[in-house]
Amino acid sequence: MDIALARIDDRLIHGQIVTAWVQDTKASELIVADDKAANDEMQKMMLKLATPGSMKLSILSIAEAAKKFSEDQSDTKVLLLLRNPGTALELINAGVEIPKINVGNISNSRSLTGRKKILMYIYLEEADAKNLEELIRQGVELDVRSVPTDKSMDGQTLISKYFE
Repeated sequence: MDIALARIDDRLIHGQIVTAWVQDTKASELIVADDKAANDEMQKMMLKLATPGSMKLSILSIAEAAKKFSEDQSDTKVLLLLRNPGTALELINAGVEIPKINVGNISNSRSLTGRKKILMYIYLEEADAKNLEELIRQGVELDVRSVPTDKSMDGQTLISKYFE
């Protein structure tokens, strides 16, 4: 499989994904790699409803996704969706090569945990910032933008805003 785009977005599948990002990447399959979603029948149903009928959707645990990426040698273009930086790091540590990750949306849904607004669409808590730092340390390029037409911001710049 060819990862056309790996994206951190805690909303997983939504309008921007199915309109802007699928069109931009020409992906034919969406893969949600997330333990929580893989084990929640209601969330799986909602993600299926949000997916265009012409696209294949796989909702997998981190372990299942790592296995799929190691075994599938096809040239299928996939859009890989990850809930947060920790999930991305888990998948990479499980052996999946992801040279570049788009950081698209980390909402303030858990505001009681001390999330800090970094951009209009990115709120980080300490664990997020540390996981993003580790991704960079492991050589992953972070492409920070909401939609394909936005100007990309460097990931290190994003993290430095957390520590200001």
